[in-house]
Amino acid sequence: VITFLCGTEAVVSTQSTGTSGSTCLCCELARAVCDPGGIMKNKGSASERSPLLKKSDSVGSDLEVEDGPVKLQRTVGVISAALVVFGNCVGAGIFISPKGVFEQTGSAGAGMIVFAMAGVIATLCNLAYAELGLLMPSSGGEFVYIRKAYGNLPAFLFSFCNSFVIKPASMIVVILTFSEYLATLIWGEIPTISMSKVVALCTVLFIIGVNMINSGLVIKFCSFSSVIKMSMVVFLLVCGVTTTLKGHGHLENFQRNTTFIGSATPPTQYGLAFYFAAFSYQSWNSLNYITEELKNPTRTLPIGGFLGVLGTSICYVLCNVSYLLMFSTTDLIATNTIAMDCGMVAFGKIAEIVMCVGLLFSCLGSASGGLLCVSRNIQSTAQEGVFPRWMGIVNPTLKTPIPALMVLCTTMSLYLAVDVNVLIPCLSTVEWSFYCLTFSSLLYLRFKDSKAHRPVKVPLVIAVFLLFVSFGFVILPLFNASSRIPVLIGMSSLPIGCVLYGMLCMTRYYFGSDVWEKPRKPRSNSDSSIDSGHGSDSSSELGVK
Repeated sequence: VITFLCGTEAVVSTQSTGTSGSTCLCCELARAVCDPGGIMKNKGSASERSPLLKKSDSVGSDLEVEDGPVKLQRTVGVISAALVVFGNCVGAGIFISPKGVFEQTGSAGAGMIVFAMAGVIATLCNLAYAELGLLMPSSGGEFVYIRKAYGNLPAFLFSFCNSFVIKPASMIVVILTFSEYLATLIWGEIPTISMSKVVALCTVLFIIGVNMINSGLVIKFCSFSSVIKMSMVVFLLVCGVTTTLKGHGHLENFQRNTTFIGSATPPTQYGLAFYFAAFSYQSWNSLNYITEELKNPTRTLPIGGFLGVLGTSICYVLCNVSYLLMFSTTDLIATNTIAMDCGMVAFGKIAEIVMCVGLLFSCLGSASGGLLCVSRNIQSTAQEGVFPRWMGIVNPTLKTPIPALMVLCTTMSLYLAVDVNVLIPCLSTVEWSFYCLTFSSLLYLRFKDSKAHRPVKVPLVIAVFLLFVSFGFVILPLFNASSRIPVLIGMSSLPIGCVLYGMLCMTRYYFGSDVWEKPRKPRSNSDSSIDSGHGSDSSSELGVK
């Protein structure tokens, strides 16, 4: 299967037999995993350690790598940065989260307050991340900040959980929503759980296959789906206004005497409601992953991030106002296809189908774009030596990270067995635990490197507030019986990551702690005849990071 997906043209020189020849990618992967004495001891450059990683194939790029480091171009201004944050945040989440928020809070007023507070906290978090991003102006986000403050193990845990828990689980939530809407559109009724899972599995295999074959097509489709997402938000606001003008609006949701009727009293339920609201604001820290591409980052990072999160907050508040104008709180909690119901209430069957098709494109674009980013993150992290190196192999023909995508396919397929109401608390707990660690690193570095230049410096009280808020969001759901199991399942990824880190350390200890660093030893005269005519100048020793 690997040979078919990665191409039989990917051949490598056979050194073990002492004669010239070639072998397929299956043998290369097998040697990378099972033969530390073979490929693991090719200690030269990345292209030399794995001949499949040629200079023109590395990092999934068509650019030739010349002598010296390759720097990213600074092309993102303030407006572009704000649109990046807004476009990444606004998506399928606004059609997924409201049900969970209002189900936990119990009233329209309390649910609106939770959404507004989630926007305020996301804005403050963005400002705190702006300080860290300008203090350490390297693309990489939390991985860079946590490693600077606490070392390799916490940084590895973040990379592991972000690549195999947080992002895949988030994509599965979106794909499950896609499957529900698609099945409803095809069969005309709310699908069963098993039917939704089958459609979701087919969707996972489809987007994995597209990402393997043509990443350029994925990028174009993501751009198209962004336009669809913005159009859906505008249409949703029009639906709310139209319903009110027709005299069918649920104005009782906004009256002082009735808006808070039925509000939940246990604080643990509000913590769980915030998880659902915060899911809509995911990607508020997008700019910290492209810091090296920002024009004048001192100005662009804080202002662009603030404007992006502020625009997202306003958009979400208006969308929830539209929901509450068209539905009572009970009806809002009962429906699983809120987008279709909005179109049906406002304009009839045709609008219902239009909203459904728009949401399908939105979900598919979000999942495909997320998969594109996560697979490249795994590939680059593996090439840096954090993950096993075979995960960083790039297909020489398709220029896509096939092994990373196959690992993600397996991981996402396993998450399909879990319900959405379990996945969101599970991934949110892990996510906020690392936010808490990042905010603590801000305070730690504030005292450790007190003399370092900080173009942006948030007040100490805000940093401490964010630390306690993030810590509270990690432990508060533990006191809720319905969310305790999902939270514990999510936190179990941390000891699993520690075990994997220990296994990697032991592998490097027994087979050489510097197997990726030292130059390869010169071969004997009997072996040198194998590569005759292939050139042996020193330029082949250049590493590709």
